[in-house]
Amino acid sequence: MKRLLFGFLVLIFSFGKAQEFSQDGVQSQNEEHILSFHSDIQISKDGTLNIAEKIKVYAEGNRIKRGIFRTLPTRRNLNGKNIKVKYDLISVKKNGSDEKYHTKKTGNDLIIYFGSKNKILSPGIYEYDLVYETKNQIGFFPEYDEFYWNVNGNAWELNTDEVTAKVTFPENAEFIQTSCYTGSYGNTASNCTEKKLSSNSIEWSAKDLKSTEGLTVAVGFKKGLIAPPLPPGNLEKYGVFGLLFAAGLGLMAYFISTWQKFGRDPEKPIVYPQFSSPQNLSPASMGYIENGYYSNNFITAAIVSLATKGFLKIIEDDKRVLGIFGGKEYTLEKIKEQDQTLPKEEINLMNKLFPDLETTVSFTGTYNSKIENAVNDFKANLSFQHDQFLKKGNNSGKLILPVLAILALYIGGIFLSFRFTDNDDYLGIGIGLFIFIFGLSVLFSIGFSRYQWVRWIYVLFSVGLVIAFFSIAISKISASENLSFFACYAFLILSSIALVWYQYLIKQPTPEKLETLWISTKTCV
Repeated sequence: MKRLLFGFLVLIFSFGKAQEFSQDGVQSQNEEHILSFHSDIQISKDGTLNIAEKIKVYAEGNRIKRGIFRTLPTRRNLNGKNIKVKYDLISVKKNGSDEKYHTKKTGNDLIIYFGSKNKILSPGIYEYDLVYETKNQIGFFPEYDEFYWNVNGNAWELNTDEVTAKVTFPENAEFIQTSCYTGSYGNTASNCTEKKLSSNSIEWSAKDLKSTEGLTVAVGFKKGLIAPPLPPGNLEKYGVFGLLFAAGLGLMAYFISTWQKFGRDPEKPIVYPQFSSPQNLSPASMGYIENGYYSNNFITAAIVSLATKGFLKIIEDDKRVLGIFGGKEYTLEKIKEQDQTLPKEEINLMNKLFPDLETTVSFTGTYNSKIENAVNDFKANLSFQHDQFLKKGNNSGKLILPVLAILALYIGGIFLSFRFTDNDDYLGIGIGLFIFIFGLSVLFSIGFSRYQWVRWIYVLFSVGLVIAFFSIAISKISASENLSFFACYAFLILSSIALVWYQYLIKQPTPEKLETLWISTKTCV
């Protein structure tokens, strides 16, 4: 009886242990992990890699909830360069059926996510198949060529029971050296085995890899088996530079020729003394015409003008206490009604300051909506009277062609440079530089005509920017591979500087405008 009971317990225990093993005979231990990772790599003569990966996992709903992900590097150090590599996904399957997936680029990695966000996996074993192609993955050296490949990557945070890789080269391959490495990134351990399947095919395997550990294989083979990529031609090397250089000369020719024809100021009229306001202009109008824009000083001049003509009185009230606290306040007192002998803006100013039967208004330094409305109306009145006259000869239409040309050439140059080099970093620099230069050009253009100090600051800024740019460019341009990008940057900087000066120089006052400006500045009051 005791023997029968003991045998029954052994049978129960053996059955329980059997349940801890997966269908493949791999112990699951109720822990998610990768059962197997196999990669079948076919290398063609043009260097294209066709890769079929079969990934079998045990899922418990912890890390593997909706599916798995596969991380592929988008940059590699090959042939002495840090180059960008691309992947063309051909198929993604789960248990033999097409599987939904999406991709995401983060840093220097392309991540492929298997599964649907709306579908949670039941615990169990799943087999995923990923097929893709990639190019520019072969290293070319003076004595040999090399295939160096991280089979399963180092992004898996799961243990892996077994990783295998079969690599098939074109016919007539002659291997010089083969090796394999295991472990985390940078590890040089070789806990892996190698098996030569044929004259042009090798298989590697590694077992019991821990989290973030991978298998890397390397094969050195005789040169001539795979055609190296063609070196960039002169069009790729110097095409963008030549185009932008010629375009820059064309823009300079346009700037100079149109300035000579439309931007040169006519001769100034003969100066003779004036003892009265020219063309019956008020002090505010003369100031507006001379400056070309509004200033708050003009309304002060208008108030003084009205007081001089006897229409109002300015009463000053000193509010300071012991000469320290407070300040001066002013009260305007209406003396008589405005009439048609006054300029339009002064008539409107009187109407706004003294509406209805009011005869006084005080300026205390605090907010007053009536004064604000009066100032806004005064400004609008001057603008209405003189803006059309001031805009004559501005030649703003001459800016349309060069602005469009600069935008089109720069955007086109950056696009071609990216197509030739696939350099994301320089593309990002180009976009940032465009935003920076565009914003500063607009800001400087606004104050360029108004203030001489703005022009001096722009001169210093332009010289500093050009010196800084060419200092950086000389140190960064190597073997002409980045010449196209730097040609775009230089074109944008130099053409923008020239454009800001051009929009200032192309303005040409008409003879009538020049005469009015000249007489108004020489009037003796």
